[in-house]
Amino acid sequence: MFEKLKNLLRIGGAKVGVVQTLNDITDHPKISTNANELMRIRENKRIYRNTFGDVTYTNSDGHEMKRPFHSLNVSKVVSRKLSKLVFNDGCDISVDDKIADKFLQEVFSDNKFRKNFGEELEAGYAIGGLALRPYVDTNSNKIRISYCRADTFYPLQSNTNDISEAAIATVTQQTEGQKTIYYTLLEFHEWENGTYFIRNELYRSEEQSQVGVKVALSALDKYASLQEEVAMKGFSRPLFVYIKLAGKNNIDLNSPLSLSVIDNAKRQLIDINEKYDEFMWEIEEAKRKILASDHFFKVRYDEKGNPTRRFDSKTGVFQHLKSDEPFIDEFSPSLRSKEFIDSINFILRIIELQTGFSSGTFSFDGQSVKTATEIISENSETFSTRSDNVLIVEEALKELITTIFELAKAYKLYSGKTDVGVNIDFDDGVFQSQDAKADYYSKLVTAGLSSKLSAIQKLTGATEKEAMKIIYEIRAESLDLDYSTQEENSARSMLGDDE
Repeated sequence: MFEKLKNLLRIGGAKVGVVQTLNDITDHPKISTNANELMRIRENKRIYRNTFGDVTYTNSDGHEMKRPFHSLNVSKVVSRKLSKLVFNDGCDISVDDKIADKFLQEVFSDNKFRKNFGEELEAGYAIGGLALRPYVDTNSNKIRISYCRADTFYPLQSNTNDISEAAIATVTQQTEGQKTIYYTLLEFHEWENGTYFIRNELYRSEEQSQVGVKVALSALDKYASLQEEVAMKGFSRPLFVYIKLAGKNNIDLNSPLSLSVIDNAKRQLIDINEKYDEFMWEIEEAKRKILASDHFFKVRYDEKGNPTRRFDSKTGVFQHLKSDEPFIDEFSPSLRSKEFIDSINFILRIIELQTGFSSGTFSFDGQSVKTATEIISENSETFSTRSDNVLIVEEALKELITTIFELAKAYKLYSGKTDVGVNIDFDDGVFQSQDAKADYYSKLVTAGLSSKLSAIQKLTGATEKEAMKIIYEIRAESLDLDYSTQEENSARSMLGDDE
Protein backbone atom coordinates (compact mmCIF):
# COMPACT_ATOMS: atom_id res chain seq x y z
CA MET A 1 0.00 0.00 0.00
CA PHE A 2 1.02 3.53 -0.34
CA GLU A 3 2.92 5.77 1.97
CA LYS A 4 2.17 9.45 1.99
CA LEU A 5 4.84 11.45 3.80
CA LYS A 6 4.99 15.15 4.46
CA ASN A 7 8.30 15.87 6.12
CA LEU A 8 9.52 19.30 7.06
CA LEU A 9 13.20 19.52 6.22
CA ARG A 10 15.29 21.78 8.39
CA ILE A 11 18.88 22.79 7.80
CA GLY A 12 20.37 24.75 10.65
CA GLY A 13 16.91 25.16 12.17
CA ALA A 14 15.41 26.81 9.06
CA LYS A 15 12.44 25.28 7.24
CA VAL A 16 13.43 24.38 3.69
CA GLY A 17 10.17 23.01 2.31
CA VAL A 18 7.63 20.20 2.16
CA VAL A 19 8.49 16.90 0.52
CA GLN A 20 5.58 14.74 -0.62
CA THR A 21 6.11 11.12 -1.60
CA LEU A 22 3.44 9.19 -3.50
CA ASN A 23 3.40 5.47 -3.99
CA ASP A 24 0.38 5.61 -6.29
CA ILE A 25 -1.35 8.52 -8.00
CA THR A 26 -4.60 7.75 -6.16
CA ASP A 27 -2.78 8.54 -2.90
CA HIS A 28 -2.73 12.22 -3.81
CA PRO A 29 -5.13 14.10 -1.47
CA LYS A 30 -6.94 15.72 -4.43
CA ILE A 31 -7.69 12.43 -6.16
CA SER A 32 -10.53 10.38 -4.74
CA THR A 33 -10.94 7.83 -7.53
CA ASN A 34 -11.87 4.35 -6.31
CA ALA A 35 -8.79 2.08 -6.36
CA ASN A 36 -10.95 -0.82 -7.61
CA GLU A 37 -11.92 1.22 -10.65
CA LEU A 38 -8.26 1.83 -11.49
CA MET A 39 -7.47 -1.87 -11.07
CA ARG A 40 -10.33 -2.64 -13.47
CA ILE A 41 -8.96 -0.21 -16.05
CA ARG A 42 -5.41 -1.55 -15.74
CA GLU A 43 -6.69 -5.10 -16.18
CA ASN A 44 -8.56 -3.97 -19.32
CA LYS A 45 -5.32 -2.51 -20.65
CA ARG A 46 -3.47 -5.78 -20.02
CA ILE A 47 -6.14 -7.75 -21.87
CA TYR A 48 -6.15 -5.25 -24.76
CA ARG A 49 -2.36 -5.55 -25.05
CA ASN A 50 -2.81 -9.35 -25.15
CA THR A 51 -0.27 -9.87 -22.36
CA PHE A 52 -0.45 -13.38 -20.92
CA GLY A 53 2.06 -15.56 -19.09
CA ASP A 54 3.49 -18.86 -20.29
CA VAL A 55 1.71 -22.17 -19.71
CA THR A 56 3.42 -24.83 -17.60
CA TYR A 57 3.11 -28.47 -18.69
CA THR A 58 4.78 -31.82 -17.91
CA ASN A 59 6.91 -33.43 -20.61
CA SER A 60 7.57 -37.10 -21.30
CA ASP A 61 10.21 -37.28 -18.57
CA GLY A 62 7.84 -35.84 -15.97
CA HIS A 63 9.65 -32.51 -15.89
CA GLU A 64 7.84 -29.18 -15.84
CA MET A 65 8.23 -27.21 -19.07
CA LYS A 66 6.86 -23.88 -20.28
CA ARG A 67 5.29 -22.86 -23.56
CA PRO A 68 3.70 -19.63 -24.90
CA PHE A 69 0.00 -19.12 -24.24
CA HIS A 70 -2.11 -19.02 -27.42
CA SER A 71 -4.77 -16.33 -27.21
CA LEU A 72 -7.42 -14.69 -29.36
CA ASN A 73 -7.29 -10.92 -28.86
CA VAL A 74 -11.06 -10.50 -28.98
CA SER A 75 -10.76 -7.25 -26.99
CA LYS A 76 -8.87 -5.70 -29.91
CA VAL A 77 -11.36 -7.03 -32.45
CA VAL A 78 -14.46 -5.81 -30.57
CA SER A 79 -13.12 -2.32 -29.77
CA ARG A 80 -11.78 -1.91 -33.31
CA LYS A 81 -15.15 -2.88 -34.76
CA LEU A 82 -17.04 -0.41 -32.57
CA SER A 83 -14.64 2.49 -33.16
CA LYS A 84 -14.81 2.00 -36.95
CA LEU A 85 -18.61 1.90 -36.87
CA VAL A 86 -18.78 5.11 -34.81
CA PHE A 87 -16.03 7.17 -36.46
CA ASN A 88 -14.25 6.65 -39.77
CA ASP A 89 -12.72 8.62 -42.64
CA GLY A 90 -16.17 9.28 -44.06
CA CYS A 91 -17.10 11.51 -41.10
CA ASP A 92 -17.28 15.18 -42.13
CA ILE A 93 -16.78 17.91 -39.51
CA SER A 94 -17.28 21.60 -40.32
CA VAL A 95 -18.71 24.89 -39.01
CA ASP A 96 -20.99 27.31 -40.84
CA ASP A 97 -18.60 30.29 -40.86
CA LYS A 98 -15.97 30.26 -43.64
CA ILE A 99 -13.16 31.87 -41.63
CA ALA A 100 -13.85 29.72 -38.58
CA ASP A 101 -14.10 26.57 -40.69
CA LYS A 102 -10.78 27.30 -42.42
CA PHE A 103 -9.08 27.67 -39.02
CA LEU A 104 -10.71 24.49 -37.68
CA GLN A 105 -9.69 22.41 -40.70
CA GLU A 106 -6.09 23.64 -40.31
CA VAL A 107 -6.10 22.50 -36.67
CA PHE A 108 -7.47 19.08 -37.67
CA SER A 109 -4.94 18.80 -40.50
CA ASP A 110 -1.98 19.75 -38.25
CA ASN A 111 -3.04 17.05 -35.77
CA LYS A 112 -3.96 14.40 -38.39
CA PHE A 113 -7.17 14.27 -36.41
CA ARG A 114 -9.25 11.85 -38.47
CA LYS A 115 -6.52 9.20 -38.40
CA ASN A 116 -5.40 9.64 -34.80
CA PHE A 117 -8.84 10.07 -33.26
CA GLY A 118 -10.13 6.82 -34.78
CA GLU A 119 -7.14 4.89 -33.42
CA GLU A 120 -7.35 6.44 -29.96
CA LEU A 121 -11.10 5.88 -29.81
CA GLU A 122 -10.44 2.17 -30.27
CA ALA A 123 -8.09 2.14 -27.27
CA GLY A 124 -10.58 4.22 -25.29
CA TYR A 125 -13.39 1.72 -25.90
CA ALA A 126 -11.06 -1.18 -25.01
CA ILE A 127 -9.66 0.28 -21.78
CA GLY A 128 -12.49 2.42 -20.41
CA GLY A 129 -12.83 5.95 -21.79
CA LEU A 130 -10.81 8.57 -23.66
CA ALA A 131 -10.02 12.21 -22.88
CA LEU A 132 -9.02 14.78 -25.53
CA ARG A 133 -6.88 17.68 -24.32
CA PRO A 134 -6.25 20.64 -26.68
CA TYR A 135 -3.24 22.80 -25.81
CA VAL A 136 -1.08 25.48 -27.41
CA ASP A 137 2.36 24.39 -28.62
CA THR A 138 4.53 27.42 -27.85
CA ASN A 139 7.24 26.27 -30.28
CA SER A 140 5.01 26.23 -33.36
CA ASN A 141 2.31 28.57 -31.97
CA LYS A 142 -0.33 26.07 -33.03
CA ILE A 143 -3.06 24.17 -31.25
CA ARG A 144 -2.28 20.52 -30.63
CA ILE A 145 -4.60 17.76 -29.42
CA SER A 146 -3.29 15.17 -26.98
CA TYR A 147 -5.10 11.95 -26.08
CA CYS A 148 -5.35 10.69 -22.52
CA ARG A 149 -6.42 7.09 -22.03
CA ALA A 150 -8.42 5.93 -19.03
CA ASP A 151 -5.35 4.80 -17.08
CA THR A 152 -3.93 8.36 -17.13
CA PHE A 153 -7.17 10.26 -16.43
CA TYR A 154 -8.39 10.83 -12.85
CA PRO A 155 -11.67 12.69 -12.19
CA LEU A 156 -11.66 15.22 -9.33
CA GLN A 157 -15.17 16.62 -9.51
CA SER A 158 -18.13 15.36 -11.49
CA ASN A 159 -21.89 15.37 -11.61
CA THR A 160 -24.32 12.91 -13.13
CA ASN A 161 -23.83 14.44 -16.60
CA ASP A 162 -20.19 15.36 -16.98
CA ILE A 163 -16.70 15.52 -15.47
CA SER A 164 -15.74 19.13 -14.79
CA GLU A 165 -12.39 18.72 -12.99
CA ALA A 166 -9.68 16.13 -13.49
CA ALA A 167 -6.01 15.24 -13.12
CA ILE A 168 -4.02 14.02 -16.13
CA ALA A 169 -0.82 12.01 -15.62
CA THR A 170 2.09 11.94 -18.08
CA VAL A 171 5.03 9.60 -17.42
CA THR A 172 8.48 10.30 -18.89
CA GLN A 173 11.47 8.01 -18.42
CA GLN A 174 15.03 9.26 -18.65
CA THR A 175 18.42 7.63 -18.19
CA GLU A 176 20.56 9.30 -15.55
CA GLY A 177 23.95 7.64 -15.17
CA GLN A 178 23.32 3.90 -14.95
CA LYS A 179 19.73 4.28 -13.72
CA THR A 180 16.39 4.75 -15.44
CA ILE A 181 14.46 7.54 -13.73
CA TYR A 182 10.69 7.92 -14.04
CA TYR A 183 9.12 11.39 -13.97
CA THR A 184 5.35 11.77 -13.55
CA LEU A 185 3.69 15.09 -14.35
CA LEU A 186 0.30 15.57 -12.69
CA GLU A 187 -1.76 18.25 -14.43
CA PHE A 188 -4.74 19.36 -12.33
CA HIS A 189 -7.69 21.06 -14.03
CA GLU A 190 -9.82 22.87 -11.45
CA TRP A 191 -12.49 25.58 -11.21
CA GLU A 192 -12.46 28.26 -8.50
CA ASN A 193 -15.07 31.02 -8.44
CA GLY A 194 -15.64 30.79 -12.18
CA THR A 195 -11.91 30.90 -13.02
CA TYR A 196 -10.23 27.91 -14.63
CA PHE A 197 -6.90 26.85 -13.07
CA ILE A 198 -4.26 24.47 -14.38
CA ARG A 199 -1.81 23.37 -11.68
CA ASN A 200 1.27 21.26 -12.41
CA GLU A 201 3.20 18.94 -10.08
CA LEU A 202 6.25 16.81 -11.01
CA TYR A 203 7.33 13.62 -9.24
CA ARG A 204 10.58 11.66 -9.57
CA SER A 205 11.09 7.95 -8.89
CA GLU A 206 13.72 5.28 -9.50
CA GLU A 207 11.03 2.59 -9.59
CA GLN A 208 8.48 2.28 -12.37
CA SER A 209 5.78 1.12 -9.96
CA GLN A 210 6.09 4.21 -7.73
CA VAL A 211 5.17 7.83 -8.47
CA GLY A 212 8.00 9.08 -6.26
CA VAL A 213 9.03 12.33 -4.61
CA LYS A 214 7.71 15.73 -5.63
CA VAL A 215 10.40 17.85 -7.32
CA ALA A 216 10.58 21.23 -9.03
CA LEU A 217 9.23 21.43 -12.60
CA SER A 218 12.68 22.57 -13.72
CA ALA A 219 14.08 19.13 -12.76
CA LEU A 220 13.09 17.95 -16.24
CA ASP A 221 14.04 20.13 -19.22
CA LYS A 222 10.79 19.55 -21.13
CA TYR A 223 8.79 21.02 -18.21
CA ALA A 224 11.19 23.84 -17.30
CA SER A 225 8.97 26.46 -18.97
CA LEU A 226 5.79 25.25 -17.24
CA GLN A 227 4.30 27.29 -14.43
CA GLU A 228 3.08 25.68 -11.24
CA GLU A 229 -0.26 27.48 -11.54
CA VAL A 230 -2.01 29.22 -14.42
CA ALA A 231 -5.34 31.06 -14.08
CA MET A 232 -7.38 31.10 -17.30
CA LYS A 233 -10.41 33.35 -17.66
CA GLY A 234 -13.08 33.44 -20.33
CA PHE A 235 -13.57 29.70 -20.65
CA SER A 236 -17.05 28.21 -20.64
CA ARG A 237 -15.94 24.60 -20.16
CA PRO A 238 -12.91 22.49 -19.14
CA LEU A 239 -9.90 22.21 -21.45
CA PHE A 240 -10.54 18.50 -21.88
CA VAL A 241 -13.31 16.38 -23.35
CA TYR A 242 -14.08 12.98 -21.85
CA ILE A 243 -15.70 10.33 -24.07
CA LYS A 244 -17.51 7.45 -22.41
CA LEU A 245 -18.92 4.22 -23.73
CA ALA A 246 -22.71 4.40 -23.97
CA GLY A 247 -24.46 2.79 -21.01
CA LYS A 248 -24.25 2.92 -17.23
CA ASN A 249 -21.18 1.77 -15.32
CA ASN A 250 -22.82 -1.24 -13.63
CA ILE A 251 -19.61 -2.30 -11.86
CA ASP A 252 -19.40 0.89 -9.76
CA LEU A 253 -22.70 2.78 -9.92
CA ASN A 254 -21.17 5.90 -8.33
CA SER A 255 -18.15 6.09 -10.61
CA PRO A 256 -17.99 8.83 -13.28
CA LEU A 257 -15.57 6.66 -15.26
CA SER A 258 -16.66 4.76 -18.34
CA LEU A 259 -16.90 1.04 -18.75
CA SER A 260 -14.81 -0.73 -21.34
CA VAL A 261 -16.63 -2.53 -24.14
CA ILE A 262 -15.29 -5.80 -22.66
CA ASP A 263 -15.96 -5.18 -18.96
CA ASN A 264 -19.11 -7.29 -18.91
CA ALA A 265 -17.54 -10.04 -21.02
CA LYS A 266 -14.26 -10.67 -19.17
CA ARG A 267 -15.27 -14.13 -18.02
CA GLN A 268 -16.09 -15.08 -21.62
CA LEU A 269 -12.77 -13.62 -22.82
CA ILE A 270 -10.95 -15.86 -20.33
CA ASP A 271 -13.01 -18.86 -21.49
CA ILE A 272 -12.40 -18.27 -25.19
CA ASN A 273 -8.67 -17.82 -24.67
CA GLU A 274 -8.46 -21.05 -22.66
CA LYS A 275 -10.42 -22.99 -25.28
CA TYR A 276 -8.34 -21.56 -28.12
CA ASP A 277 -5.11 -22.35 -26.27
CA GLU A 278 -6.25 -25.93 -25.64
CA PHE A 279 -7.25 -26.28 -29.30
CA MET A 280 -3.92 -24.99 -30.63
CA TRP A 281 -1.98 -27.18 -28.20
CA GLU A 282 -4.03 -30.20 -29.23
CA ILE A 283 -3.26 -29.47 -32.88
CA GLU A 284 0.39 -29.27 -31.98
CA GLU A 285 0.25 -32.51 -30.04
CA ALA A 286 -2.10 -34.35 -32.41
CA LYS A 287 0.69 -36.06 -34.20
CA ARG A 288 1.92 -39.59 -33.98
CA LYS A 289 2.37 -40.71 -30.40
CA ILE A 290 4.88 -43.40 -29.45
CA LEU A 291 4.32 -45.69 -26.50
CA ALA A 292 7.37 -47.58 -25.26
CA SER A 293 8.39 -49.59 -22.23
CA ASP A 294 10.63 -47.91 -19.68
CA HIS A 295 13.60 -49.90 -21.01
CA PHE A 296 13.93 -47.31 -23.79
CA PHE A 297 13.97 -44.36 -21.39
CA LYS A 298 16.77 -45.49 -19.11
CA VAL A 299 19.74 -43.18 -19.15
CA ARG A 300 22.92 -44.76 -20.44
CA TYR A 301 26.41 -43.41 -20.41
CA ASP A 302 29.04 -43.44 -23.12
CA GLU A 303 32.74 -44.20 -22.70
CA LYS A 304 33.43 -40.70 -21.42
CA GLY A 305 30.66 -40.86 -18.85
CA ASN A 306 28.27 -38.55 -20.71
CA PRO A 307 24.55 -39.42 -20.41
CA THR A 308 22.83 -40.44 -23.65
CA ARG A 309 19.12 -40.72 -24.37
CA ARG A 310 17.31 -42.55 -27.10
CA PHE A 311 14.46 -40.03 -27.27
CA ASP A 312 14.15 -36.23 -27.20
CA SER A 313 13.01 -35.16 -23.73
CA LYS A 314 11.75 -31.73 -24.88
CA THR A 315 8.60 -33.18 -26.41
CA GLY A 316 5.55 -34.97 -25.07
CA VAL A 317 5.37 -37.31 -28.10
CA PHE A 318 7.06 -40.21 -26.34
CA GLN A 319 5.19 -41.86 -23.50
CA HIS A 320 6.72 -44.63 -21.39
CA LEU A 321 5.03 -47.37 -19.47
CA LYS A 322 6.44 -49.87 -17.01
CA SER A 323 6.71 -53.34 -18.47
CA ASP A 324 8.68 -56.53 -17.85
CA GLU A 325 9.17 -57.02 -21.56
CA PRO A 326 10.48 -54.35 -23.90
CA PHE A 327 7.87 -53.04 -26.36
CA ILE A 328 7.28 -50.04 -28.60
CA ASP A 329 4.06 -49.03 -30.39
CA GLU A 330 2.45 -45.99 -31.98
CA PHE A 331 -0.97 -44.40 -32.25
CA SER A 332 -2.39 -41.20 -33.78
CA PRO A 333 -4.84 -39.27 -31.55
CA SER A 334 -7.97 -37.96 -33.28
CA LEU A 335 -8.29 -34.17 -33.39
CA ARG A 336 -11.47 -32.84 -31.74
CA SER A 337 -11.67 -29.84 -34.08
CA LYS A 338 -15.48 -29.72 -34.41
CA GLU A 339 -16.00 -29.71 -30.65
CA PHE A 340 -13.47 -26.92 -30.13
CA ILE A 341 -14.79 -24.78 -33.00
CA ASP A 342 -18.37 -25.17 -31.78
CA SER A 343 -17.27 -24.16 -28.26
CA ILE A 344 -15.38 -21.11 -29.52
CA ASN A 345 -18.34 -20.01 -31.66
CA PHE A 346 -20.71 -20.46 -28.72
CA ILE A 347 -18.54 -18.26 -26.49
CA LEU A 348 -18.26 -15.68 -29.30
CA ARG A 349 -22.06 -15.48 -29.44
CA ILE A 350 -22.14 -14.76 -25.70
CA ILE A 351 -19.48 -12.06 -26.21
CA GLU A 352 -21.63 -10.52 -28.96
CA LEU A 353 -24.54 -10.35 -26.53
CA GLN A 354 -22.42 -8.91 -23.71
CA THR A 355 -20.76 -6.23 -25.88
CA GLY A 356 -23.88 -5.01 -27.69
CA PHE A 357 -23.34 -6.55 -31.12
CA SER A 358 -25.80 -8.53 -33.22
CA SER A 359 -25.58 -12.30 -33.37
CA GLY A 360 -23.19 -13.34 -36.13
CA THR A 361 -20.99 -10.22 -35.94
CA PHE A 362 -17.95 -12.22 -34.84
CA SER A 363 -19.18 -15.82 -34.91
CA PHE A 364 -20.15 -17.49 -38.16
CA ASP A 365 -22.71 -20.24 -38.65
CA GLY A 366 -21.36 -21.13 -42.12
CA GLN A 367 -24.77 -20.55 -43.73
CA SER A 368 -25.49 -16.89 -44.32
CA VAL A 369 -24.27 -13.36 -43.86
CA LYS A 370 -26.80 -10.60 -43.24
CA THR A 371 -26.83 -7.52 -45.47
CA ALA A 372 -26.94 -3.98 -44.10
CA THR A 373 -30.64 -3.71 -45.04
CA GLU A 374 -31.46 -6.91 -43.15
CA ILE A 375 -29.54 -5.64 -40.12
CA ILE A 376 -31.66 -2.46 -40.01
CA SER A 377 -34.96 -4.21 -40.67
CA GLU A 378 -34.30 -6.58 -37.78
CA ASN A 379 -33.66 -3.66 -35.43
CA SER A 380 -30.08 -4.80 -35.09
CA GLU A 381 -28.35 -4.62 -31.73
CA THR A 382 -25.20 -3.46 -33.54
CA PHE A 383 -27.07 -0.54 -35.13
CA SER A 384 -28.54 0.43 -31.75
CA THR A 385 -25.13 0.27 -30.01
CA ARG A 386 -23.56 2.31 -32.78
CA SER A 387 -26.32 4.97 -32.64
CA ASP A 388 -25.99 5.38 -28.86
CA ASN A 389 -22.23 5.88 -29.12
CA VAL A 390 -22.49 8.22 -32.12
CA LEU A 391 -24.60 10.60 -30.01
CA ILE A 392 -21.92 10.68 -27.29
CA VAL A 393 -19.05 11.20 -29.76
CA GLU A 394 -20.99 13.88 -31.65
CA GLU A 395 -21.54 15.86 -28.45
CA ALA A 396 -17.90 15.39 -27.45
CA LEU A 397 -16.65 16.69 -30.81
CA LYS A 398 -18.85 19.77 -30.50
CA GLU A 399 -17.37 20.42 -27.05
CA LEU A 400 -13.88 19.90 -28.48
CA ILE A 401 -14.53 22.49 -31.21
CA THR A 402 -15.81 24.99 -28.63
CA THR A 403 -12.67 24.44 -26.54
CA ILE A 404 -10.40 24.84 -29.59
CA PHE A 405 -11.91 28.22 -30.48
CA GLU A 406 -11.86 29.48 -26.87
CA LEU A 407 -8.24 28.37 -26.47
CA ALA A 408 -7.22 29.95 -29.79
CA LYS A 409 -8.89 33.21 -28.87
CA ALA A 410 -7.27 33.29 -25.42
CA TYR A 411 -3.81 32.92 -27.01
CA LYS A 412 -4.67 35.35 -29.85
CA LEU A 413 -4.27 32.68 -32.50
CA TYR A 414 -7.76 33.36 -33.87
CA SER A 415 -9.88 36.50 -33.91
CA GLY A 416 -13.00 35.44 -35.80
CA LYS A 417 -16.40 34.26 -34.62
CA THR A 418 -16.63 31.56 -31.95
CA ASP A 419 -20.42 31.28 -31.78
CA VAL A 420 -20.76 29.09 -34.86
CA GLY A 421 -22.99 26.22 -35.88
CA VAL A 422 -21.24 22.86 -35.93
CA ASN A 423 -22.02 20.28 -38.60
CA ILE A 424 -20.93 16.68 -37.95
CA ASP A 425 -22.00 14.23 -40.63
CA PHE A 426 -21.22 10.65 -39.62
CA ASP A 427 -20.94 8.15 -42.44
CA ASP A 428 -24.16 6.11 -42.22
CA GLY A 429 -23.52 4.32 -45.50
CA VAL A 430 -22.51 1.17 -43.63
CA PHE A 431 -26.08 0.77 -42.42
CA GLN A 432 -28.37 3.06 -44.40
CA SER A 433 -29.10 3.32 -48.10
CA GLN A 434 -28.89 7.00 -49.03
CA ASP A 435 -31.44 6.45 -51.82
CA ALA A 436 -33.96 5.00 -49.37
CA LYS A 437 -33.23 7.83 -46.91
CA ALA A 438 -33.77 10.48 -49.61
CA ASP A 439 -36.99 8.81 -50.77
CA TYR A 440 -38.28 8.72 -47.17
CA TYR A 441 -37.76 12.47 -46.54
CA SER A 442 -39.04 13.36 -50.01
CA LYS A 443 -42.34 11.65 -49.20
CA LEU A 444 -42.54 13.48 -45.85
CA VAL A 445 -42.08 16.87 -47.55
CA THR A 446 -44.62 16.03 -50.28
CA ALA A 447 -47.17 14.96 -47.66
CA GLY A 448 -46.57 18.17 -45.71
CA LEU A 449 -45.24 16.30 -42.71
CA SER A 450 -41.79 17.90 -42.80
CA SER A 451 -40.27 21.15 -44.01
CA LYS A 452 -37.65 21.30 -46.77
CA LEU A 453 -35.28 22.92 -44.28
CA SER A 454 -35.56 19.98 -41.88
CA ALA A 455 -35.27 17.40 -44.69
CA ILE A 456 -32.09 18.99 -46.06
CA GLN A 457 -30.53 19.05 -42.59
CA LYS A 458 -31.37 15.39 -42.01
CA LEU A 459 -30.15 14.25 -45.44
CA THR A 460 -26.95 16.28 -45.72
CA GLY A 461 -26.04 16.88 -42.08
CA ALA A 462 -25.97 20.64 -42.81
CA THR A 463 -26.47 23.31 -40.17
CA GLU A 464 -29.62 25.45 -40.31
CA LYS A 465 -27.68 28.30 -41.94
CA GLU A 466 -26.21 25.99 -44.60
CA ALA A 467 -29.62 24.40 -45.27
CA MET A 468 -31.18 27.86 -45.76
CA LYS A 469 -28.46 28.67 -48.30
CA ILE A 470 -29.30 25.49 -50.23
CA ILE A 471 -33.00 26.44 -50.25
CA TYR A 472 -32.15 29.92 -51.59
CA GLU A 473 -30.02 28.38 -54.33
CA ILE A 474 -32.87 26.04 -55.33
CA ARG A 475 -35.31 28.95 -55.47
CA ALA A 476 -32.87 31.03 -57.49
CA GLU A 477 -32.42 28.22 -60.01
CA SER A 478 -36.18 27.72 -60.35
CA LEU A 479 -36.64 31.48 -61.00
CA ASP A 480 -33.54 31.59 -63.24
CA LEU A 481 -31.93 34.17 -60.91
CA ASP A 482 -28.36 34.56 -59.77
CA TYR A 483 -27.99 33.24 -56.20
CA SER A 484 -26.30 36.42 -54.92
CA THR A 485 -29.21 38.50 -56.29
CA GLN A 486 -31.74 36.16 -54.66
CA GLU A 487 -29.89 36.32 -51.34
CA GLU A 488 -29.77 40.12 -51.47
CA ASN A 489 -33.49 40.31 -52.25
CA SER A 490 -34.25 37.96 -49.36
CA ALA A 491 -32.09 40.02 -47.02
CA ARG A 492 -33.85 43.25 -48.12
CA SER A 493 -37.26 41.72 -47.51
CA MET A 494 -36.27 40.69 -43.97
CA LEU A 495 -34.03 43.63 -42.91
CA GLY A 496 -34.88 46.64 -45.03
CA ASP A 497 -32.80 48.69 -47.49
CA ASP A 498 -30.66 50.55 -44.94
CA GLU A 499 -29.56 47.45 -43.06
